[in-house]
Amino acid sequence: MSCADLPTWYLRHRIAVLDVRSTAFRRAREEVLPSGYDANVCLRRLVKAGKVRRIRGGLYVARDPVRETPPIAVASGVFAEVPHYVTTDAAVAHHGLIDQPIPTITVVMSRARRRFELDAATTIRPVTLDEGRIRAADAYDTTVEGFGVRVASREQAVVDALAEPSWMIHGDLLAEILAAFTDAEVARTASSVLDRTTATAQRLGYLLEEAGRPVPTSLAELRPVRAVRLRPQKHARGPYSSRWRVYG
Repeated sequence: MSCADLPTWYLRHRIAVLDVRSTAFRRAREEVLPSGYDANVCLRRLVKAGKVRRIRGGLYVARDPVRETPPIAVASGVFAEVPHYVTTDAAVAHHGLIDQPIPTITVVMSRARRRFELDAATTIRPVTLDEGRIRAADAYDTTVEGFGVRVASREQAVVDALAEPSWMIHGDLLAEILAAFTDAEVARTASSVLDRTTATAQRLGYLLEEAGRPVPTSLAELRPVRAVRLRPQKHARGPYSSRWRVYG
């Protein structure tokens, strides 16, 4: 085999990201590249030939001549060897709850990493959460077009968006998303937000009323004393709910 076979190896194994520091790359190099062949030379040639696309230092995507690798698979693939999961916008889009463009894919992990551009239309944004919460999160491994992805459940994605409103671009759609939840999903979401912060629970209560959904008993017993914003990143305050002490 030769250097030209390296992208084919990744596509055949449905590995979205070629990371030169990863176990997968060491395996690919042993199976594909001739002994003594400089991997950096190979990658430069592949980039020049349009066979792989460099997304940042040491990270590449093998280019499929038929279709682009799904951005959510690339975002999860970048962090495949550390605990992580994709959440908020990209997660709820994956679950079919919104169909808006996703300009930012948010990936939860325990150590801070810099955000970077995947392409002209998409940014990968790593955010941090305590490792214990990451391991306890309602997230699971699945595939998108055969590529491995670790993604938050519907409820987990909403909980993250309520706990950290800046993590979600399309936060104005949360009431619509909650309107599509089953009663069991609403109950699980309420239980999860109460395990985060009072502000998170306040936001959920406000949005459930906006969505016309009954408020679970556990959440209805909440009596907040401090006012919070639904989306603190917005400069203007919206309508105020005296029941939940939330500025919409």
